[in-house]
Amino acid sequence: MSPANSRRSPNTFAAYLGSLAFEEQLESQFQVWYAERMRPRMRNSMWAAMSCLILITSASVALPALRHEIFGQGHTLLLQALTFGLMLPSCLALLIVAYSPLYLRWFGRVTQLVAPLHAACFVTMHTLMLPQGYSLSSWLALVVAAPYFLFGMLYAPALRTSLIVVAIYAAASSVAGLYGAQHYFDLAMTVFAGAFAAIIARGAQQSVRDDYLATRVLNDSVHRDSLTGIYNRRMFDAHMERIWQQAMRTRTPLALLMVDLDHFKAYNDQCGHQAGDTCLARVAAVLPAAARRPLDLAARYGGEEFAVLLYDMQRDSVTEVCLQLHAALSALQIPHPGVQNPAHVTFSIGAACIEPQIGRDADGFIQLADEALYAAKQRGRNRTVIMDREYETLVTGVFRVPRERGEAAA
Repeated sequence: MSPANSRRSPNTFAAYLGSLAFEEQLESQFQVWYAERMRPRMRNSMWAAMSCLILITSASVALPALRHEIFGQGHTLLLQALTFGLMLPSCLALLIVAYSPLYLRWFGRVTQLVAPLHAACFVTMHTLMLPQGYSLSSWLALVVAAPYFLFGMLYAPALRTSLIVVAIYAAASSVAGLYGAQHYFDLAMTVFAGAFAAIIARGAQQSVRDDYLATRVLNDSVHRDSLTGIYNRRMFDAHMERIWQQAMRTRTPLALLMVDLDHFKAYNDQCGHQAGDTCLARVAAVLPAAARRPLDLAARYGGEEFAVLLYDMQRDSVTEVCLQLHAALSALQIPHPGVQNPAHVTFSIGAACIEPQIGRDADGFIQLADEALYAAKQRGRNRTVIMDREYETLVTGVFRVPRERGEAAA
């Protein structure tokens, strides 16, 4: 999929409201990038919200006369349940998630629960304050805009959450019997604030997405292999460094497939280098199917060798992926006049499966995959060898010399 062709085109007003999305794979990658970009803001926002709530609740506890003046008599337990039972714990939960390895997976889901919960708490407080002549109507306008700016949600879930907040306000007003010109004016201002925030947020996120897409297109031209069209060695090295550190933080298993064409020198000798280039491009085209997820990567490693890096991948799944790759290449039936059985182009796969930990490094990970590939070649080619526990026996950076000599004959 080309990033330049990945924008969906809305054709109705309803579609326009929620149409800020790329095609599926690029959208997943954007969401990961956007979540990491918003992470510092989320932390600062949650600290600010926690500080304000602690200050307000502390004042409420220390100054009961002020609490009775604002909320009336007999609501102490309800107010404590709202603040200490719901709002403070939910803010603390968001803060913990924002600092934990669970951030990418859970923060978006948790915020879509917490934002309406806070709205319901504020609406309840607003209802309690009205008989005393006080109001949170101006604050509710900020609450309805919070999903876009305080929580930093993507546009579609932020819009959905903002509408839920307005619905909570309207439903609570009806249940509490709040009527009159002032109430309807406050409700209208809340709706207006939500609509205004939606327009501003949509334009801002459109700009962010356009910048992201432009950067992706530029990076693609730099990080793509000109012959095969998949990512190049430079991109592989950079991605390996990033993904290794992330997997170490989250204790997530990685898999690396080193894929090498069998008897490729004989193919070049028989068919010529132009045909060899065409063959490489056709073989490379089957590899991205194994690297569809946002943190996976398929790249040309060098010559006739390719690499597929897979995030959060267990050994059993690696076996299945390798079988699918062999089947995909076999289906192409690229003739190989230099060999007889089989008479078409094949490749060997060496796969390494480990969980990054302190004391391990990416060089050893690559070496383990390289050792597995060497074993696949030694066992007859056109097969997969997977290694994991063998990592402990390696000396990082020391590669087999016979491998390089053998490739000349391969």
